[in-house]
Amino acid sequence: MQIKKLKPGYRKLTSAKARLIAHLIGDGCVFQSKTNYNLQYDIIDDELIKIFVKDLDKVYGLKAKIKFKKSGKTEKYLPCVYVRSKNAFLDLKKYCDYYSYTWSVPSQIMNSSKSIKKEFLMALYDDEGSVVPQGKKAEIRLYSVNLKGLKQIQKILLEFGIENRLREGYGSRRNVYGVIVKNLKLFHKEIGFYCIRKQQKLEKMSPPTRI
Repeated sequence: MQIKKLKPGYRKLTSAKARLIAHLIGDGCVFQSKTNYNLQYDIIDDELIKIFVKDLDKVYGLKAKIKFKKSGKTEKYLPCVYVRSKNAFLDLKKYCDYYSYTWSVPSQIMNSSKSIKKEFLMALYDDEGSVVPQGKKAEIRLYSVNLKGLKQIQKILLEFGIENRLREGYGSRRNVYGVIVKNLKLFHKEIGFYCIRKQQKLEKMSPPTRI
């Protein structure tokens, strides 16, 4: 098996790498199948696909491929970005476990600058976050079955002055937790979304204050 050399400096934690880690925690996966070492990201938003592909190239010098998989729910064919690289796989596994129930925010990110933490949060909210109307108002929710990981997210949000609380009982089996943010204006100012449809919904529900 030929092992591709990675881009010099790939071990450094950058904003691009923080986004990759967050997306692989969110709608992605890092797994080994036989002799293949896989990084995979399943998402429907073109802008997020482009960001992920660009970040893979920026961090590792890897060119991603896109295939289409049939959805078991809708039977529609949905895009899947993937790349095979043992060296990138091993590097990313040094940061955290990417499984739904056991992922955690890497200590390297917990101890990083606010700019890197922001990029990590944005990418994770792009995948797992939602702007949910509540009457005339709305709230932002970040969903996961992983309580430990969400508690770490709560701590990072507080570093940006964003108050939040944890709520349980989501999902068909009521085993999903949600981090709830009520202050949409502050979230919009400090974090926001790269995902266009979510950012537009956020802006619609938190219009700027008139002077």
